[in-house]
Amino acid sequence: MSPFFSACPICSSTERTTLIDFPELRFSKCSGCGLVYKSEEDAGLSARLSKRYDAGYFANGHAQYLKRWDHRVAKCRRQLLMCLEFAPHAQTSLDVGCSAGYVLAAAGSLGLTPTGIDYAAYAAGLGRQRGFSTAAASLTELPFRDASFDLLTAKHTLEHVRTPKQGLAEIARVLRPGGVALIVVPDVDYRRRGNYFHPERLGWQHHVYYDVPTLSRGAREAGLEVLSVDKAMLRRRLAKGLAAPYEWLRFGALRVWTSLARVTRLRRELQLIVRKAPSTPLGMTGPGHALPAPRLPGE
Repeated sequence: MSPFFSACPICSSTERTTLIDFPELRFSKCSGCGLVYKSEEDAGLSARLSKRYDAGYFANGHAQYLKRWDHRVAKCRRQLLMCLEFAPHAQTSLDVGCSAGYVLAAAGSLGLTPTGIDYAAYAAGLGRQRGFSTAAASLTELPFRDASFDLLTAKHTLEHVRTPKQGLAEIARVLRPGGVALIVVPDVDYRRRGNYFHPERLGWQHHVYYDVPTLSRGAREAGLEVLSVDKAMLRRRLAKGLAAPYEWLRFGALRVWTSLARVTRLRRELQLIVRKAPSTPLGMTGPGHALPAPRLPGE
């Protein structure tokens, strides 16, 4: 095997202990901040397993990305409504890792102007076929000017990134001052996390696993303020009028479930809502980021 991360990609500590060990890869836990990351990997693992982000991955993979469209869009809509509690002014949104386009559809239904990027060219093409503004690009090099978007979502994307600090810095860069981002990643404390690490399941594509402290630390160091770390949040815009009883009932049930899931380690994913400070000065647009926001190359 060859080294993958020679030091913790969040705190840069080289002190670590082996957590999971397979012949093809090894995951270690940072002795400094507690982050779990891939420390060694067979360089040809993905090719040997014939794993790549193509049509087969999206149609037949473990997540079944092309199925349960209505359910997935409804979930994304609920998540966006939580974000809009902190950014009611939002007009433009970017979904990083847009996959089949659930977040884009949900954003459009809420009156936002959505844009999507995905590392997989197939997913970006699928989005364009469905009428969305999408392109193939990476979280670590977003093809937009500084301060381009009011709202950003990165759901199950950051664990795929080889330079997570750069990915978080890019999120901060393209957000407008006062803009809000939703970051969702697998919970490293999930009791049934065997699939996370096995090389033939998710181990070939996931490089970093977070808990709330490590994810929050990475966000803060990128200049982002952590607003919420809990899926159970009262949507105050809906907690009044005829919708109030349902919203309070939903909030109460979700609070009980999330608390129970955390204690029993059955919480599969973490959800952070972060904000770029309104007073954050805008940086200079760097090389390769000269595209007018929020338009994509070729539009």
